[in-house]
Amino acid sequence: MDFPDLEQEKEKIIEVFSRAEDIPRQDVRVIASPYRICPLGAHIDHQGGPVLGMTINSYTLLAFVPVNSKGVRLRSHNYPGRVKFDLEDIPVAAGSFWGVYACAAALALKEKYPLDRGVTGHLNGMLPGCGLSSSASVLLAYLHALAAANELRLEPWEYVRLTRRAENEFIGLSNGILDQTSIVFGRHGHLLHIDTKAENVHAMPDVAGDRAYRILVAYSGYSRELTTTGYNSRVQECREAAAKLSQMAGAEPARILSDVPQDAYFKHGHRLDPMLARRARHYFTEVQRVRDGAVAWEAGQIDAFGGMMTESCRSSIAQYECGSPAIQDLQQIVNTAEGVVGSRFMGGGFGGCVVGLVKPGHAAVTAADVQESYRKLHPEVADQAAVYLGRSDDGVRFV
Repeated sequence: MDFPDLEQEKEKIIEVFSRAEDIPRQDVRVIASPYRICPLGAHIDHQGGPVLGMTINSYTLLAFVPVNSKGVRLRSHNYPGRVKFDLEDIPVAAGSFWGVYACAAALALKEKYPLDRGVTGHLNGMLPGCGLSSSASVLLAYLHALAAANELRLEPWEYVRLTRRAENEFIGLSNGILDQTSIVFGRHGHLLHIDTKAENVHAMPDVAGDRAYRILVAYSGYSRELTTTGYNSRVQECREAAAKLSQMAGAEPARILSDVPQDAYFKHGHRLDPMLARRARHYFTEVQRVRDGAVAWEAGQIDAFGGMMTESCRSSIAQYECGSPAIQDLQQIVNTAEGVVGSRFMGGGFGGCVVGLVKPGHAAVTAADVQESYRKLHPEVADQAAVYLGRSDDGVRFV
């Protein structure tokens, strides 16, 4: 099935919010903060590696109005409870468990800017906790709402850095900038090449287009919270590999793997502890896949590009050692389905989604077949699991 239509979802959330809060519809503002896919560049942004990202037509929607106080009040379509706090004294978390994201956004923004006005708002995420960076999506929605309420004009890279600050310092996730950068700079009909170390973005037009592929998003039915999985430990293992490789090469201990010359890895990688060697091997081979994938994308070679996605997923499983049994099952179902040219799981692989590229002529039937096969294999999540056909879209914006 296709993702819900943005305009229709916008009208729904305005109607629900305006009635619940007795607010005139014309006073309500809505932010659409899309989810992102990362076809290549798995697990390397936190090491300063290059990545490829794209925003798709599935979103976190935030309907809100500024208020003449420092109070923040939020409800969610997806989660129970109400989040309430004051910008004068922002807690680490407030109200329901999902309030940690609103508090983290406010804490990060308040470190640099005065916040005199709060917001009242209502959230609706199309696929929260799905591995398509719903956390960065909702943080950017909160940051945009608070900035608008306080008449702050922030540059795009400032939003990227504030989101990372919120995640690293106030949520406890040791991630890089793939998610935020993709969502801030996303452009319909483009794939972003993101240099996460130099912090620059190159938008590569989709020369193949809809005639060559559709984006298939298969949700496993298992949500995941990266701070409670092996995500942070993998980041630390990569840092350990970087420090040891640089020392073996006679240099000062490197902080991240992008600080290690490739020649040093080729010369000394075999001397690493086997587990650290696997982490380093994934990093350096994934960097090469990103380079090769960018060339294939710009040449419109979707079959070759899809093959690299599958290779990336194999490395994530064998070398990075992530991927729950269910998500690995789903990836195998997607990858062997008719018309699919490649796939890999998104996020940390500890639940969430598999994204594949499928030939347009097979897309609808393949999506239905994948959903049926996976639900039979994992009936315990049959009511939650779903398969969608999506497309690229613009980044976070007011709609």
